[in-house]
Amino acid sequence: MPHHRFDWHEHVKDVEDEYRAARFALNELSAALERQSGLLRKGGLVRAHFRKAHANLEGTYLVRLFASFEAALRSYDRARHNDPERHENASVLIDTIGGRRGQGVSDADRKGAHAVRRVRNYWAHESDASPEPMTIAEARGRLQKYLSWLPEQWG
Repeated sequence: MPHHRFDWHEHVKDVEDEYRAARFALNELSAALERQSGLLRKGGLVRAHFRKAHANLEGTYLVRLFASFEAALRSYDRARHNDPERHENASVLIDTIGGRRGQGVSDADRKGAHAVRRVRNYWAHESDASPEPMTIAEARGRLQKYLSWLPEQWG
């Protein structure tokens, strides 16, 4: 994986762009279904599958978006500790890389990354606690802001 912050910014943005492409495709399929109601049967699908895909798309991509951010943090953390096997959970990475005593990442940006993590946990772990509503664009912005505090390169 890359050791340049810019590459990680691009990786996170690519996931958002994939989401936008998938959302566009689902919207187009929705319009096509209005005209041709039997279209899903060609793929062995039913409308319930389509409705679930439509409803869960943003959550699915929020999980992927956070995974790309988490991979960036792991890359940086492993390089910083010179330990390619090092593994911390995402919450710990956000806090330790961000610095807890006013050094490093601003408190607001650290809290923003944690908010996205809670949304990811809701979708990935089917949590009962409903997080604050968050769009893909808002999540990407919060994660990119946190990443902007990292050095330009590492490793």
